[in-house]
Amino acid sequence: MCVVQGNRADVYSAIKKKCCVDRAVPTQVIQAKNVTKPQAARLSIASKVAIQMCCKIGGAPWTVSIPLSDLMVVGFDVCHDTATRGTDQGAMVASLDKAMSRYYSTVTAHRSGEELSTNLAASIGSAVRKYREVNGRLPGRIIIYRDGVGEGQIPYVATTELECIKVALNNLYNGQEMKMTFVIVTKRINTRIFTDKRMNAPPGSVVDDVITDPEKYDFFLVSQSVGQGTVSPTSYNVIYDTMGLPAERLQRLTYKLCYLYFNWNGTVRVPAPCQYAHKLAFLVGQSIHRPIHGGLEDLLYFL
Repeated sequence: MCVVQGNRADVYSAIKKKCCVDRAVPTQVIQAKNVTKPQAARLSIASKVAIQMCCKIGGAPWTVSIPLSDLMVVGFDVCHDTATRGTDQGAMVASLDKAMSRYYSTVTAHRSGEELSTNLAASIGSAVRKYREVNGRLPGRIIIYRDGVGEGQIPYVATTELECIKVALNNLYNGQEMKMTFVIVTKRINTRIFTDKRMNAPPGSVVDDVITDPEKYDFFLVSQSVGQGTVSPTSYNVIYDTMGLPAERLQRLTYKLCYLYFNWNGTVRVPAPCQYAHKLAFLVGQSIHRPIHGGLEDLLYFL
């Protein structure tokens, strides 16, 4: 744990580079002002810091019941690299156990869509091999939640990214049965959902008819509650599915995954692996700008 004066980005960046690139050391950075706050505030901060530190060394503060066996859930997101113009950092985070408490992560830099497709397929292949190393078998089901896709990029993702992933997985499975679902996650939408009393829809609300596209397998999910203003649903577009889960079970699983982001003791807008991927891509794109030490790949060091 490092206690720092002020909110200097260069100091934070230097600590993270030393401990995430040169050494495989999970780190927790807190500001000195948080140590001198009133006791009630200090207790709240200390609890959150303790949870973060627990997660960074492999612990799990809570879990939810997920009945599907042999399931690996993958989240992927992209953030711009502030140090190199035209370069993006793509982060992939994949679950390694049934409780969704252990994760494998990789982050790679890319300049073009072709590089991204290749890197994503290679990262998912690495995650599947890590899953086999941990569990003694390949995952029987894989769900990929792909964030950071604009409406105009969906055809490219479906024809290029998805095909690269299928080729990589077919080589690994070598004829064994493997079921996969690929879901595009979109947060920036204008759709809003209300109850008949003109109130925000409660958490867990799903809309998959009337206002959805009849030519797509898509749905809207309200996963979080807000104290002020209008709650924003998240759009999920299933572009590939060989798992054959009923729509209701996929929606329920997606909602459960929104509870498993360990930085927040409620729900987040997207499934936890997606939020972890965003957190990792943002950390590398804003502060580290380099490949991460391999010794940290199976820890949530980026929380």
